[in-house]
Amino acid sequence: MHDPLSIDELRLALQYIPADDRETWVSIGNACKTEYGDEAYPIWDEWSQQAASYKAADAKSVWRSLTPGHVRLGTIIKLAADAGWQREQREMSAEDRRRLKAEAEERRRKAAEAVEADQAKLERMREAVAEACQRVLEVHLQDHGPSPYLERKGVGAYGVWFPRRAVVVNVDSQRERVDLWAGEEVRRFYADMPKPRPDHLHFFQLRPNDVVVPLRGPGGKLWSLQTINHLGTKLFPKFGRKMGCFHLIDTAGDPVPPIVAVTEGYATAASVHQATGWPVAVALDLGNMARVAPLMRSMFPQSQLILCGDDDPESPDNPGRTKTEALAAELGCVVAFPSMEAA
Repeated sequence: MHDPLSIDELRLALQYIPADDRETWVSIGNACKTEYGDEAYPIWDEWSQQAASYKAADAKSVWRSLTPGHVRLGTIIKLAADAGWQREQREMSAEDRRRLKAEAEERRRKAAEAVEADQAKLERMREAVAEACQRVLEVHLQDHGPSPYLERKGVGAYGVWFPRRAVVVNVDSQRERVDLWAGEEVRRFYADMPKPRPDHLHFFQLRPNDVVVPLRGPGGKLWSLQTINHLGTKLFPKFGRKMGCFHLIDTAGDPVPPIVAVTEGYATAASVHQATGWPVAVALDLGNMARVAPLMRSMFPQSQLILCGDDDPESPDNPGRTKTEALAAELGCVVAFPSMEAA
């Protein structure tokens, strides 16, 4: 157990640790937030500016996303000591040790309370966004429409939607509400938007010619939407739940299909479905594929599970192939790499 560092000691220790490695950068931020709460942000931000890749907006965003408790003070002390830092030796009375320990415990308690409050707020915002997405689907979307993206990919529309009109989903995390603006209202929304835009306002726009992919949980509840524009850019609403959510291209005529597949993007899923007739789940990315694949195994227990990964030999280390193969080995299922342009 390490004695707590004063704020001045923390600032000095950090000078011995390079800030360029992102994993280390995040770990140090987590340790700072765990031990000192938001009081440590200016010191962590000051240290972060040593990195050539530093961006103030990125630092603020990452700090807000950090969850205290995963990394402790010992990480900072070890990394700094390994780089040559030596803590000034000073005699501490038993009373001083008790006081510093009590202060550290109080900071941790307040940090834990803040995390609990943030998590509760996150759940409320996720519910509000889910309700707004449901309203968008019911009122502002239709099951047919033009899509340059789908035409370019050469795939059909399987359970996806198309905007009837322009829609803005305005998410206000300060007031904890989500409002919809549609049609001619969209122009007024942008005209009235404060400049510069406050950090607590986030907007998600659906435009004509977009493809809208509904994202549902295992129970069928709509949690979020993904838009894909004519260029293939994919966007999500702020606070929209993604983890464990998916879009399923199903085969209603076969309740026990021999094979069910999981892909990252919609176009790959639609291509696999068109070529094979299999049910295919769109997991959105590799990280979420690790959550969606076991769900498909539960939903289709008698079907063989196949992970259809994106193979891009030109990418460094080809993470689409290597990570999909690793996940397939972990789950004990088959992996395939469709010979098509990745979605």
